[in-house]
Amino acid sequence: MLQGAQAGTADDILAELARLGETRTWEPGSTVVAEGDEADSLYLVHEGELRAYVAGDGGRVVELNTLHAGELFGELMLGGQRRTATVQALTRARLTRVMRGQAEQALAEHPALALQLIQRLAQRVRVLTHTVSRLASVDVYGRLVGLFEALAVDDHGQRCVPGPLSQQRIAERVGASKAMVNRLLADLARGGYIEVTRERIVLLKKLPPKW
Repeated sequence: MLQGAQAGTADDILAELARLGETRTWEPGSTVVAEGDEADSLYLVHEGELRAYVAGDGGRVVELNTLHAGELFGELMLGGQRRTATVQALTRARLTRVMRGQAEQALAEHPALALQLIQRLAQRVRVLTHTVSRLASVDVYGRLVGLFEALAVDDHGQRCVPGPLSQQRIAERVGASKAMVNRLLADLARGGYIEVTRERIVLLKKLPPKW
């Protein structure tokens, strides 16, 4: 039974919800849920990094977002019978699976838990809306710049995009081909704007608005 969920913080509420499920570890590359599968549970992320993606025309993959500790996914099971995206572990991940019946009972009994879930869904919708908007209205280079700006961190006085972040992953996140991403990265490197290594991409100077 949930204890104190009425007044708990988001972390407290998720911790309580996790007690209702089964926790296990997923190895890198493992598929946790697949697009089109029956949606019978949600997952809480305790450790690791995962990605959510959908398959587009011609088998092209479009990455929707990444998931980290403290987040959850699969909550759309409450409104649908099938998974709308595939979620894959990028690193070793520890997750708790909560079945539909347990989750629905907890939400019915604890309004604070339901409110937290609604707020998380609203944030997820905002992120997806922004992603779709950029895919529809901005060219590939603009989407690449937007991705770098979103991921960049300061590291000893340098602005860097932490990795590893393969060209394939970048292509999936900006909705482009790997060949296009390869060409843009090579051009930016030759122009002295970026330095690409296996571990990170260093932003040496402000990227031009157009390319």
